[in-house]
Amino acid sequence: MVNQQVWPGVRAWLVILVAAAAIACGRRATPTAPSPGIAATTGDPKSSLSASFDALTIPANAACSISISQYGQVLVERGRGQTAPGRQAAGDSLYRIASLTKPITASAVLISEQAGRLSRTDKINRFLPFSEPAPTIDELIKHIPGLPNYLDTPAYQNGRTSATTVETLLSLIQPWDGVRRYQYSNSHAILTGAALQQVNGLRYEDVVQRDIFGPAGMSRSSFVIPPASESLPFASATDPSWVYAAGGVTSTAADMNRFNQALLSNRFGFGAVESFDRSAAGVTSFGMGSGVSGGDLRFTHAGGLDNYSSFSIMFPADRSSVVVLCNFNNNNTDALFNFVMGIRSIMLAAK
Repeated sequence: MVNQQVWPGVRAWLVILVAAAAIACGRRATPTAPSPGIAATTGDPKSSLSASFDALTIPANAACSISISQYGQVLVERGRGQTAPGRQAAGDSLYRIASLTKPITASAVLISEQAGRLSRTDKINRFLPFSEPAPTIDELIKHIPGLPNYLDTPAYQNGRTSATTVETLLSLIQPWDGVRRYQYSNSHAILTGAALQQVNGLRYEDVVQRDIFGPAGMSRSSFVIPPASESLPFASATDPSWVYAAGGVTSTAADMNRFNQALLSNRFGFGAVESFDRSAAGVTSFGMGSGVSGGDLRFTHAGGLDNYSSFSIMFPADRSSVVVLCNFNNNNTDALFNFVMGIRSIMLAAK
């Protein structure tokens, strides 16, 4: 289910991120990059950005929503297709965001660190039973240990449609042998979320609501599967408790853009995103991967769960953000990456 290879670079890293937490649903679709000529069709960047989104291929009876901001201001926020029979997608339509949950978890860790409840240098066995060698919280956020992925266990495969407990998830995570593999694993986020829960004396969900959703104004975000009124017939079956701090959030493109803007403006108070160490395979302590094209620094994450796929990218240089959420399973990350970078080209041309 999950690609277990070591990250050789940001593009391959995105492939792994989209595969992470993904459940095969028998449907495959390939979004296409915008035509190079679209940006030149109008002098209005908002129209060009919207036209680029219109060029994204979406299967029949499916939907995508997008939110684009620059200098902290929303430029385009809309949807295409249907989120449910007869219900048109919008910028605030609900989607399961899968692994875009991980930067939310990591940001909550940094907020708890600011409050003195923990340190990123703490070993996880300060908070949870875990034998030595034990990784630090920062190593878990950056996927340095490469622990076996609990999604690959029979317990997950056979039980994921019913509610479970944090204790059950922790029991599925194997010990670490001390080898630094720099390999993506959902097990890392489960340990991190459980530590957050322990040090705050609250459920993980309540910590995130207090420290992330509330301050960022993410009023549509929760840990509840989108209701039938916003879900296509091929419903998402995985109970949120099984993906927890690794992929349990339901949100909107608009809310995830608000989250990105909170990061870019340091609203959470833990520092400028560009100031964080990016040496460990390009992964930051706020849970996103980094890359640079032509001097343009970006931070990226992607995800997939059941029939949902998600992509988020930030550019600190001009406080830009692009979030794309879809309710179909998209495995063509090269096309999606090219689409988003085409969006970025329009934004840079308009500066």
